[in-house]
Amino acid sequence: MKENIKILVMSLALLGYAAGSLPAEEPDKYPSRPVTLTGAFAAGGSTDLTCRAIGSVAPKYFSQPIISVPKPGGAGLVALQNLVSSKPDGYTFHLGRPSEMSIAPFIEKMPFDMGKDFIPVGQVAQDRIVFSVHAKSPWLTIEDLIAAARKEPDKIKFACSSPTATTRLGLEKFCHEAGIKLAVVPFKGAAPAAIAVAGGHVPVLTSTVSEALTHAQRGDVRVLLTCADQRVKEYPDVPTAKEKGFDVNFGIWCTVFARKETPPAILSKFEELLKKAAEDKDFVAAMTKLGSEPGFVSAAEFAAYWPKERKWIGEIVSRVGLSKNP
Repeated sequence: MKENIKILVMSLALLGYAAGSLPAEEPDKYPSRPVTLTGAFAAGGSTDLTCRAIGSVAPKYFSQPIISVPKPGGAGLVALQNLVSSKPDGYTFHLGRPSEMSIAPFIEKMPFDMGKDFIPVGQVAQDRIVFSVHAKSPWLTIEDLIAAARKEPDKIKFACSSPTATTRLGLEKFCHEAGIKLAVVPFKGAAPAAIAVAGGHVPVLTSTVSEALTHAQRGDVRVLLTCADQRVKEYPDVPTAKEKGFDVNFGIWCTVFARKETPPAILSKFEELLKKAAEDKDFVAAMTKLGSEPGFVSAAEFAAYWPKERKWIGEIVSRVGLSKNP
């Protein structure tokens, strides 16, 4: 994996020498041509569909098309190198997720300084994270699970979609705050992880709201906690981490990023578009269908939050031994 990352860095960097060499367009003429919105995952996935949903409602509020261009590969490196190599003129944006924007830099060596090279423009949606258990487990509340884990450290197993998943790191953060240790069982995807818990093969699941929903509705899993400051509509009877005194209020967000050097006036225009898109009924319907929670978070709000998230993720990655950086 490291050698592949190095090759990608060397190859893609060659595209970036001329970036920013031409004068930026006057903000009052922006936009004068289509805008590209990239994602770090393959076509047809939730990130691509979110990009497309923004593009589908954009014509109501924006004079030029927004085109979704998936750029998977290299743990997000391909998409981010594309952004860094583009002119900072407001015609290339990236719809980021925690996986490449907050987690990957702590696991693989990346040729970017996330806080210096990229700037958030606005969040449009997020997937809330929940902790669940097999329905026939003896743990009826999160307190029951904590008590059992304290009696048998590292004995109770939890399933997650991958070793470096946001959902996994979230549960590890919760475990650290609760003073417990659970044993990770990573799967290749969220669906097999949820099926394993629903089938009673692994007792605990960390997942998004939508990934657990079908199994909860069938009565195969019991949701114990939501990582949020407010209860979610899918599980109105499930308490939040905040209610239980834990600082694990986070989700798998969808936030648009630009190059840091992009003119503020252009960023402001695109942020205004994102706000209108996130509140558009057709976009809300599209996100709801995907199982995501639509909602706008301003550039300023996200910029205040993001460094805090990267800080605790870096600490968790180091604590559980995931980092491959020298």
